[in-house]
Amino acid sequence: MKKVWFLASFFIIVLLGITSVICAKGVAESLFSRHIDAWLSDQPKIFTSQLTNEQKENLISALKERVDEQRFMVVSQTHKPLQSGAILYTSSVLCPSDGGNVSINPLVFLDTPVIDQALLQSVASAKPDSYAGYGNDVSSRVADLPSIRSGLYLRVDKLNAADKLDDACSFVGLSDSEFKNLVNDLSSDIGVSAEKLTTKMSGSSSVFGLLYLFCAGAFGVLSLILCLLLITHTLLELKTLAIHMMLGWSKTDFVCELLSKQALQILVLMPIAAFGAFAIFDGFTVHAAFVGFALASVLPAVLASLISMVLAAMPLLWVKPVDAIHGRYSRQGFYALTLSVYVICLVSIFAGCLYIDQPLALYTNLARTRTAWNTYEGWRVIQDFGLGEDHFTGNPMKFSEDLYAWYAKHEHDEGVYLAKSRYYNETAIQTNTSGEASLKPFWYLAASPSYLKKIGLPVSDELIQKAEMGTRVHLLPKSLNTSEIKTMQNLLIASRKSFDSNIVTAFMKNPTYEFASYDDSKELFTWNTNSELPAASSGFVIAIVTANNMVPFESESLVASGLENSYIKLDEQAASRLLNERGSVSLGGSVSARFATVGNYIDGIQKTLKDLFMLFSVVLAVLLATAVIMIVCLVDVVNRVNAREMSVKYTLGFGTWELYRREVLFVTLTTLVGVCVSLFFRCNAGILIGSALLVISNLVIGIASRVMSAAVVLETVSKE
Repeated sequence: MKKVWFLASFFIIVLLGITSVICAKGVAESLFSRHIDAWLSDQPKIFTSQLTNEQKENLISALKERVDEQRFMVVSQTHKPLQSGAILYTSSVLCPSDGGNVSINPLVFLDTPVIDQALLQSVASAKPDSYAGYGNDVSSRVADLPSIRSGLYLRVDKLNAADKLDDACSFVGLSDSEFKNLVNDLSSDIGVSAEKLTTKMSGSSSVFGLLYLFCAGAFGVLSLILCLLLITHTLLELKTLAIHMMLGWSKTDFVCELLSKQALQILVLMPIAAFGAFAIFDGFTVHAAFVGFALASVLPAVLASLISMVLAAMPLLWVKPVDAIHGRYSRQGFYALTLSVYVICLVSIFAGCLYIDQPLALYTNLARTRTAWNTYEGWRVIQDFGLGEDHFTGNPMKFSEDLYAWYAKHEHDEGVYLAKSRYYNETAIQTNTSGEASLKPFWYLAASPSYLKKIGLPVSDELIQKAEMGTRVHLLPKSLNTSEIKTMQNLLIASRKSFDSNIVTAFMKNPTYEFASYDDSKELFTWNTNSELPAASSGFVIAIVTANNMVPFESESLVASGLENSYIKLDEQAASRLLNERGSVSLGGSVSARFATVGNYIDGIQKTLKDLFMLFSVVLAVLLATAVIMIVCLVDVVNRVNAREMSVKYTLGFGTWELYRREVLFVTLTTLVGVCVSLFFRCNAGILIGSALLVISNLVIGIASRVMSAAVVLETVSKE
């Protein structure tokens, strides 16, 4: 039995160490990101996210002309997620051609210089495609950079193209007056006001990953289990303590001897810390800060183990010798601890249900979507974007011009369609009509002439020709009255206004509108995945959309992906002609738009959700098992606290309700509270699991009461 206790505590301490190190990795990524963001925060900067590609190219040219003359350094920082889930931070640098004498503070993390002046100048002075850090082209890499494996990577390259500019550029080596003069010069060169260049228009934030949140939750549960395990172990050794006390041992000596093996087990956390630190960090020098992080990564596990041992030692240190001889301990305290752990498990179960309910609803909704979209199951929509053989997870808006050009070239090809719907509810109508509420909710459809022909909606050649020439053509339902038509026209014009864009269409150069009525009695497919909205409806307001009459909202949204968001649709014949063997379209260079059939797209999402459900099921099973064990402990504690009373009542034939009324009420009421919370948030998973837990909990109480009550009767009789 002692071996079982030893192995159980050893296993839990190892798991505590592993989860602690994983959480420490998340903390390290967050700290490293903050160091990178703060690296050049004290330097003057201009903001470039609001610039068009042409303006960015002009900015690069203007900076190249001035960097040698004014002797300064420019650093543009960008970050994007990789397919693995890691984050890539890229610093693009522009230096004087001779290397210059610009001093820059190095980026340091864990006492290791990550990026310094020498590295930046070596990249800037190398060939155009040279870089340092993350990348696959070994021949162009001038140096390796420290990184956090599968978490955060860095890259330093040259600032020589517009796509290297993301949110901001930092300037090193300029005084305040020199920077102000430079901004004024750049403003004149690229045609953007100085105020716009120095005003931040966008930003980003990071959140803790799901893996780290899961490990943090697992760490908490494991800590409670270890605490309960050690307390139970020490309480079972009360009589052994009495024997040792009669032999002259002190309580402290006995506790030290009893828990010495668990204390020695803490040493296993040291190799876990060392292995974890070397597994997490790549390229970092082993300094005091590195060792400090390694030790700090397992410090929570050490503290959890020590606190559990202290709590386990307290009953032995405080027990009276007579109580120890008779094996009496504060069962009320143990009872309260058991209740606390049970409540924590219960809260975790219902919190998990609230989290998983939305993916569960999405999975159910996908099944309905597959049925509703059955007619278009073979059609292809944009799934995502690729960068070579890899999945591109950055901002696809930078490809909007390329995809627009591709669509403009192929919009008249057989089997190429554009269709995107939107449901205007009362809120949307009021937003776009200055509070006018004369219109009823309606469906809006942006569709190409080819799609309207495909679904059999008659449109005159004259209207199609006007749309092809750049006029915004709208088809309004005949059911609208004169007042509604006027309001609808104002809404359509207000909701699709032009703004500055890299994509300039004929309509944007000369905005003109055309409105015509049509027979709206025919039901059309709504292209939506919302189960609360119909799959087909009538009364559509239709915009005949061509490449020449698009507004930026449409032309830049061609990169949108997914069933409901994708504008571009290809039937099977068009896909076989226009897509390569990987089902994608090249957009220039190594970038491609990847298409998937409606059926395959739904299958992919369902597989991802199944993996999430599998992970949740494992966690849920552990929590449910812990809750059941806590219920068994409750029954056992009640039996031991009231041994004589329970023995008499059981012998007289009292049932489970009479024997364990308080425990049944506690378990039932706490579970019902969870079910009510689930009802309030409309969480179906919480309602189902809570109902099942209600049945299981009372069943466990019934079974445990029969087994343990009989054992208590025999033990009580033997003592008497």
